[in-house]
Amino acid sequence: MTTKKNEIIGNYEISEGKLTTRREVLMMGALAAGTLVGAAANAASDPAKPTTISGATVEIKERDFSALISKKMEGLSSNQIEQHLKLYKGYVAKTKEIDALLNAPDVITQAPAANATYAPLRELLMEQSFALNGVVYHELYFGNLGGTGGDPTGDLKSAIEARWGSSAKFMDYLKASGKCMRGWVIIGWNTRDGALHAYGLDMHNMWSPAAIVPIVVLDVYEHAYMIDYGINRAAYLDAFVKNIDWDVCNKRFAAARKHPVGADVTL
Repeated sequence: MTTKKNEIIGNYEISEGKLTTRREVLMMGALAAGTLVGAAANAASDPAKPTTISGATVEIKERDFSALISKKMEGLSSNQIEQHLKLYKGYVAKTKEIDALLNAPDVITQAPAANATYAPLRELLMEQSFALNGVVYHELYFGNLGGTGGDPTGDLKSAIEARWGSSAKFMDYLKASGKCMRGWVIIGWNTRDGALHAYGLDMHNMWSPAAIVPIVVLDVYEHAYMIDYGINRAAYLDAFVKNIDWDVCNKRFAAARKHPVGADVTL
């Protein structure tokens, strides 16, 4: 593995070099191929902020969403967004730190030995999925903020209406899902059946669906709204839908539909 030393954490060196194909599989974990397609869609919409994806290399870089702070979005204050971005930056830092530890040459020889009840390697792999998904889902969330809300548009609107009957029913469903979950709501394109579905997560790495390309991502953790709304999540959900960037969501949808569809494509 090619490495480039640039930061020290404890006894380990953080490298920004290439990851092996096996490491990419571990890094992307529960998001599977769908997240890679979603990241590519974001890259097309804003070349200034994508994670670099080249062959077997996945480099975690902090993206710049600072424009949202001064966007003056209806119902979402600058302070709320600024504090939320600080949280996101923390996930980026922790993902890099965990990655450095997992790349250490002695990671599998640390005492106690590898074990499914407790082992340092087990803990690192578990928290890696939590930290990395915390990065990815926040990037998708911030990426689909800053628009003018309203009804979905384009082909995405047609797909939403085919699944939920109407845009109004979809909005009701989205907000109801937001009230049910403790972490995230993902409206995603399922590459197995070629259709939109809603998925709920209680944690970044709990019930993250495989073979799903995220199209609309809604953060319902308390940190996403408590500065502005306290425990009034319903008011936050009303504000969120007023600020969805449907242009971004449509670009994600267009990219997602280029992915081969069907259970057999994974063979």
